[in-house]
Amino acid sequence: MDQTTPRRLPMPVLMSASLFAIGISLASTAPYDAIVAIEALKISHGDFALILTAASLAGLVASVLLGWLSDRIGDRRVLIVVAALLGAVGFGLVYLLRSPVGFAISYCLLLPLGNTAFSQTFAYARVYFDQRDHARSEFRITALRSVYAASWVLVPPLAGWIAAVYQVFDIYLLAAVGYLCCAAISLVLLGSEEARIMKPVTSHATAPANAIATPMLIGIGGVVLINVAIRVSGTVTPLAMIGNFGGTTGDVGIASGIRALIEIPLMLLWGLAGQRFRKPTLIAAGALIFALYMVLMTQARSVTDVFWLQIPCAVAIAVLVSIPISYMQEAISGRVGLSTSLLDVTLVVSALLAAGLFGALATPDTYLSLFWVAGGLAAAGAVVMVVAHHVVERRAIA
Repeated sequence: MDQTTPRRLPMPVLMSASLFAIGISLASTAPYDAIVAIEALKISHGDFALILTAASLAGLVASVLLGWLSDRIGDRRVLIVVAALLGAVGFGLVYLLRSPVGFAISYCLLLPLGNTAFSQTFAYARVYFDQRDHARSEFRITALRSVYAASWVLVPPLAGWIAAVYQVFDIYLLAAVGYLCCAAISLVLLGSEEARIMKPVTSHATAPANAIATPMLIGIGGVVLINVAIRVSGTVTPLAMIGNFGGTTGDVGIASGIRALIEIPLMLLWGLAGQRFRKPTLIAAGALIFALYMVLMTQARSVTDVFWLQIPCAVAIAVLVSIPISYMQEAISGRVGLSTSLLDVTLVVSALLAAGLFGALATPDTYLSLFWVAGGLAAAGAVVMVVAHHVVERRAIA
């Protein structure tokens, strides 16, 4: 054997490890953000909503900027390294300062850029597999999404244990370490010529808005409504578990872990269903199931009830966090960078709207009412998806 031949990198393994590391960062903190801000740092509901709003606006700028950059540099490895390092600094700042000011700086300035590592990693993986294994590209993306979901099985219970046994701020140290691991893996990829992806040759003469068909534009509106529902639920559920159902921070982690454990095989099943059904149909079905879950949450009376309700929640979330990735990446043909930016923009707009709803409606006495709001938004999103792709699209074809 030629000893000068470089060893091939296990690319799927490295991409999976990178997403798992990002999952460690997000899964260790997301279930506890509202608890840390409101319960530990004594930030008011209105001020927390203001922080979420500012973070959403900063995320919008970050998403557009990175989408613009990614199509021009053609190689997202540098962007992933920079984003991951900023994410590590952001979570490290919360851990070190442990103050409302540190929390606001982190979430409004640093983490909006840091959190783009997630979508940029998926964009990199999509282009890489499209260029090397196009026939199995979408299934590989679904498999990577299931790996990311695995982090949500293991990490939230661990973070809940850390918060209960030590201090709740220690979970931000865990999050910072996760982003550092992602940056390290991306540096390995950056140093390998094998991991380089060719910059696609595309025409920039057509404006992005003109490249998106009307049914897709309407469908994106449906995705936004569904994501608002998920955001509202994700913010309110931990608070309701503690304030309404008598739970603890550890129970919040257990609930997240139960849901994520069920999600993993369900994502693969939804991926198989995607071979027979259209993506908009699957997204609409998932949204209706999520709306039902929200209605059932209004009837819950204990933490045990919430644990059981993670089953229908997992069925819905398994499709709503996996299928939209491929759906949005097809929004602008041949422009994965801009499509990824569009994916980020929908998430940011959803976070902005959810923050507004939370600030306007949330009090310790209205948590259960917000479940009704989230359920209505999810159902409305499903209707918009059906109208976009089963009414408007068919009329356009006819």
